[in-house]
Amino acid sequence: RPCPTPTSTMMKIVLLAALVALASAQTFRCKMPQQWEARRISFDPNRRVYHNHSSNYRIYGRYAYDGLNKRKAMFDDAHFGDGPEELFEVLELYNEKKAYVTDVKTRDCKIYDIDWDFHPHDIPETAQFAGYEYYGAYPNQLELSQWFSEFVHEGHNVSQYQTFTDVNCAPVRDDHFSEATGF
Repeated sequence: RPCPTPTSTMMKIVLLAALVALASAQTFRCKMPQQWEARRISFDPNRRVYHNHSSNYRIYGRYAYDGLNKRKAMFDDAHFGDGPEELFEVLELYNEKKAYVTDVKTRDCKIYDIDWDFHPHDIPETAQFAGYEYYGAYPNQLELSQWFSEFVHEGHNVSQYQTFTDVNCAPVRDDHFSEATGF
């Protein structure tokens, strides 16, 4: 029986190490910071009718997230159909089950009861690892891990696609698509 060559043994070891690294990378869910700020956009690319009105909307804004205290704050520049621009400040306090929505132009504030659960931006336990992507060029590149999950919200199927930095697990994208309301 011939002895294995160093090259074939080395190739097997490298291949085995690569498979182990890939398997462990796919199951590692990093812990996202629980307080951060971001820019956000929300829109319906298909301009569908939803609850007897057009879902033709687009919202641009700033977003502050506090997962520790279950709070979210948004400053939204909203456009609904062909109507005029609307500016809103929104403060959602989930522990108090209250949302405060202020029309920036009129300073009118409406208070709503929150009857839905707090949606964290952490990687869900049910999410599947979708791979790595790199932003930038070597040696100044950022490694990003991508995750995909599906869930039901208010009776509608939702697909969620998330991207996080490999270092510090900073959220980069958290896209949701619902047949009812779009992105």
